[in-house]
Amino acid sequence: MNRIHLRIRRQTGFAYIAAVVLLVVVAGLAVALLRLTATQQATVNQALLGARASLAARGGVEWAFNVLGTQCQPAPTSTTLTQFQAESGFQVTITCSYSTYFEGERIRLPGPGGDPEQVADPLAKRIYRISAVACNGGGASCPEQGAAAAAADYVERARVATVCVVMDPSNTLIPCET
Repeated sequence: MNRIHLRIRRQTGFAYIAAVVLLVVVAGLAVALLRLTATQQATVNQALLGARASLAARGGVEWAFNVLGTQCQPAPTSTTLTQFQAESGFQVTITCSYSTYFEGERIRLPGPGGDPEQVADPLAKRIYRISAVACNGGGASCPEQGAAAAAADYVERARVATVCVVMDPSNTLIPCET
């Protein structure tokens, strides 16, 4: 009778080991799901910040188109838009420059009815290059350098646009013909 009682004790001890193994496996799954959720949230946050940075850079390009003739110089000039940071949390740095090209040749045209010759100058065209960089760092301008750029939530997007314009006699910018 003693033997039967011992066998029953050994069988109940096995259930405790199985329960502990089951608890360890369930705890491991819970930790894995928690990490997966945290990674997924970080990915969604980065995508949202990236979209907002892209829109801020686009807004910077549109702002530059608005002030194209007054603030853009032949040598690259940089402007930082701080008003964007209050609205969107992104700072935008715009670099604008232009080059002048001449289309055609200088030619002499005969005047009508024996008048003196007229001179046709080549058409002067300006090609503007506008670059806008938006970032959510706290530095003086974008792109950030150093520790701010290494932060996990740092996002930076750039947009570049070019436009061709012709100056008419009244110094008004007119888009080049295509």
